[in-house]
Formats: sequence, structure tokens, C-alpha cells
Amino acid sequence: MPKILIVEDDAQISAFIAKTLNARGYRTRVEANGAAALLAAHEDLPEVILLDLMMPILEGQETLQALRHDTHTAHIPVIVLSGRVDDQVQAGAYTAGANAYLTKPPDTQALLSLVERLASLKVKDAA
Repeated sequence: MPKILIVEDDAQISAFIAKTLNARGYRTRVEANGAAALLAAHEDLPEVILLDLMMPILEGQETLQALRHDTHTAHIPVIVLSGRVDDQVQAGAYTAGANAYLTKPPDTQALLSLVERLASLKVKDAA
């Protein structure tokens, strides 16, 4: 059962995402800030991380850069979540190392398709 780390400070959005993924058989862990996410990523080594950009304590882009610069977490696919749709924000997320970008609230089918695709890539890489 693939593990998914959800890093989102909005309780309604994180609950929606967790419920959606749990219904598909994924195990989820929710953290509300980037600092907690870094610890969770080390503890669980999830197959995919869903990462909000705007959070307290450590923002998403800083969290993403830290994940990418750590040999234990650099390989984990990251889907950035943001309410912002401008090209500059998206480009910054990809430059920082995001594998995909979804606007909030995410479309259920787009979310499931991305998670499935990225989780399967990580499983293949580990084999």
C-alpha cells in the first residue's frame, strides 16, 4: 500500500485529499507545515509528497528545496499544490524540483492520476 505525505495547512483541503486517497487504498499522513513535513518524509519515505506552497513555519518552496538537497528524500516525487495559478509561481515550483503542479482545490481525477503515475514511477525506481 503506497504511502502519501500530504503537507497542507488547510484542514478541509487536507481532509478531502486524505479521504480521496484513502478510498483508493493509499496510506496517508498529514502534516500542516514544512518543518513537520521534512521529519515525516525521513520517517516514512513516502512514495509521493503533496506539498502546499504557502504554509507556516517553513513554506513549501523552502521545504521542496530541502527535500531535493537531502539524499534520503531527493528521489521522492513531489506534487505542488497552490491556489495561485500564475506562470511565475508554477515556474518557481518546477525550478525548485516539483514533479507536478495542481491548483487548489485539486480536481479529483487529476489528483488520482498524478499520484498513481508518480507512485508507480517511484516503486519501479526502487525495484
